[in-house]
Amino acid sequence: MPRLAVATENGAEVSLYYEDYGVGSPVVLVAGWPLTAQSWESQVAAFVEAGHRVVGYDRRGFGRSTRAWGGYDQDTLAADLHLLLEHLDLRGAALVGFSSGAGDVARCVARFGVGRVSRLVLAGPLAVDDGLVRDLLNAAGWHRVAMLDDVLGRFFSVDGEVVLDEASRQHLLHVAACASPKATVDVIGAWAGADPEADLADVGVPVLVVHGERDAFTAPRRGRAPATIIPSAPHGAPMTHPQQWNEVVLRFLSP
Repeated sequence: MPRLAVATENGAEVSLYYEDYGVGSPVVLVAGWPLTAQSWESQVAAFVEAGHRVVGYDRRGFGRSTRAWGGYDQDTLAADLHLLLEHLDLRGAALVGFSSGAGDVARCVARFGVGRVSRLVLAGPLAVDDGLVRDLLNAAGWHRVAMLDDVLGRFFSVDGEVVLDEASRQHLLHVAACASPKATVDVIGAWAGADPEADLADVGVPVLVVHGERDAFTAPRRGRAPATIIPSAPHGAPMTHPQQWNEVVLRFLSP
């Protein structure tokens, strides 16, 4: 599948891997840390069948995109998303961001406007907690894979019980562990400067916020848009409760 060059580093190209399927009104899926476009497996086919052009990509440093040394701040990640929208000449696109990917979506429209964007979906947007950031940074420095294992347990847990099948969780753990260690650490640090609610203060397009009712990773918070709750779902609701989650989002994306 195609790649998009977004920068150079030490004379080498930094590029994003992306996938582009279907026809119709465009939907761009932005994975959250520490995951990749593979985490949207349960959404791609459903959205294409519903009449959308679906674009997914791996953020720099993750998955099949370049393992660059730098560029993991919120502004650069948002600029990468904007470059993808421009490269594909997407217009009237719905941007769907999960977890920290919701921060990329919010910062993208704050910096570059909504000229190419029709609506936004923020799925489990992070409510940044300084203690969480500190704990993850400390763990990532010395026990990165074990830290990721713990995180992906909490992503998919309801009242302490993992509700995603273990084979799928292990697959996502493998994908996350294969990311650049530098990217894994730096993106955690970028959360400290992320404030999706401030970035969306003046946005002029409809916004849907979706949370899992039993999110054990980040607590839902009151924002500019009311939250739709997926009953009995964890933080990773798009993966654990895809049918319910897809119905909510596709209803919002309907003309």
